[in-house]
Amino acid sequence: MVCVTERSPDKRPKGWLSRRHKHGRRPWRRFRLSFLRWRMGVTANPHTARLYKIIVGGVGTLIVLIGLVLVPLPGPGWLIVIIGLFVISTEFHWARHLLHFVRVRVEAWTHWIMRQPLWVRWTVGALTAAFVAVVVWLTLRLIGIPDWVPDLGGILEALNLR
Repeated sequence: MVCVTERSPDKRPKGWLSRRHKHGRRPWRRFRLSFLRWRMGVTANPHTARLYKIIVGGVGTLIVLIGLVLVPLPGPGWLIVIIGLFVISTEFHWARHLLHFVRVRVEAWTHWIMRQPLWVRWTVGALTAAFVAVVVWLTLRLIGIPDWVPDLGGILEALNLR
């Protein structure tokens, strides 16, 4: 008796191929494997491993600091901070834990906000937009409007920006 759950090769859907058969090898795989081989060579020597760790920590810290400066401004400030944490987490265990903590909290916030009624989501979005508008206005008020911005017919004077 033949088992019903078994499938013979000719029972596959028409045109069935795996991803590898359809597209070939993934292009980034060779690059990733060569990078991992290089990194193993670097970390085999304790002196170069320490230097590599210092360089990765410095670059990651610089990215985090740039992101923190950009947080109050409109744009991807928090995303840049998370990218910096990701860079640091490749070499430091504490950064891996911090990145995991941030990821869990962001996912929890996203799930919470999506469970809320539409008016709550719109209110949170409006408050966020108002905060960004105030930050932009304060930034332009403090540093002024650049000269390359065209004259907007009295709008800038009404906002006390010129």
